[in-house]
Amino acid sequence: MSVGLIITMPLRQWGLVDACMDHDADVETVGGDRRRADLARSVRRAGWDQIARWTPGVPGSGTWPPPDEIVKPKLTIAQWLLTVDVLERWAAIGERAGHPDTAARRELRDLIFSRLRAHGIQIPPAWGASGAS
Repeated sequence: MSVGLIITMPLRQWGLVDACMDHDADVETVGGDRRRADLARSVRRAGWDQIARWTPGVPGSGTWPPPDEIVKPKLTIAQWLLTVDVLERWAAIGERAGHPDTAARRELRDLIFSRLRAHGIQIPPAWGASGAS
């Protein structure tokens, strides 16, 4: 696995990541890309382990901090790139459905894009076309 990169954000934003990853993993498990589903689940687990201090088999572990607390999820570059792709995917779906979190998903995607670029990560050109460039 590659080296992890920490991108800080309020828990409220990480909650969007977690929810979108959950949706994506479910969709991809049923009729899509199993590797993508597994990677999405790994993003969720990383959040649980680092933010909620989730310990498998330990009752009572896994409590999220307050929504405004700054969290520091550490993901691999592949996980962060999937995160921006998933945020855009579910923002587009939310936009068609009139979901209120669409703008927040895109704002978070743009924040992650800028942090990745600041660390010298090359973003695929097609992903940067929607306001993140």
